[in-house]
Amino acid sequence: MTSIKLSVSDEYHLKQGNKIETLFSLLKGHYNLVTSRARSACGFLGGIYASLCAYQLSHRNKPTIRVIESLA
Repeated sequence: MTSIKLSVSDEYHLKQGNKIETLFSLLKGHYNLVTSRARSACGFLGGIYASLCAYQLSHRNKPTIRVIESLA
């Protein structure tokens, strides 16, 4: 397998994976985000939306990820 040189923005976003995984575990544990109980696509998206709203309203120290514009 040959290695591929990643762009600067791709490298940055790969390094932010830990913050994203922490957010998902927080949403699952504290805000009851369970995706296997949905009976429809609307119910699935509604559960995700509700847990994100609860996180947005109650969590104080939110991790931030800056979006870097790609030069390509």
